[in-house]
Amino acid sequence: MPVAGMSPLSRILEGLRPCAEVVVVTAWELMPSVRAALPDRAGEIAAGQGFSLKLVAAEPAAGRAQCVAAALAEIDPDAPVLLHDIEWPVVPPTLVDRISDALTEGASAAWPTLPVTDSVKAVDAAGSVTATVDRAMLRSVQYPRGYAAGTLTTLLAEDTDGTFDDLALTLSAGLRPTLVEGDAEAVTVELPRDSGYLSAVLQSAQNPPGR
Repeated sequence: MPVAGMSPLSRILEGLRPCAEVVVVTAWELMPSVRAALPDRAGEIAAGQGFSLKLVAAEPAAGRAQCVAAALAEIDPDAPVLLHDIEWPVVPPTLVDRISDALTEGASAAWPTLPVTDSVKAVDAAGSVTATVDRAMLRSVQYPRGYAAGTLTTLLAEDTDGTFDDLALTLSAGLRPTLVEGDAEAVTVELPRDSGYLSAVLQSAQNPPGR
């Protein structure tokens, strides 16, 4: 459904302008909905920005792991890859640039992060607060996340339950991801529940105080 006049998928495509090739993967049964969510001018966006846009259907009832595998089958195995998720519909192009630069400089994994600003508490088995966690040692990880294609293929082979938790798999493989500066505008939402919130965030970004 449109949010502030644009579907989340359209908004993601706009943010991925710096990329050379974009592959949108979905489970086979969701393909009609995904086609409908693509912008009418998807071809124009791709042609005007110099990247190709491909829509791929994974196997029926495909989960995250199958979708990632389907995407990897469509791209150059030596290319850097930005892995994105539809629940993060705002993609600042400058964030894409920072991740891409880290991969170009040789990072096997590049994650955008922000400092944790909430007060975080540790609790025991009964749910009682036992301590305040030092926020200086915590970061939240955003999307998109960058990987060398070979690294992503290796992580996919290590996935055993189909959820493809790329963060956990990266760490369990002993890799040290390069952390790049995130962006406060790149928020995660659950739609349609959060459509009003997302619209407010987008309006605020377009009309900051004092303008």
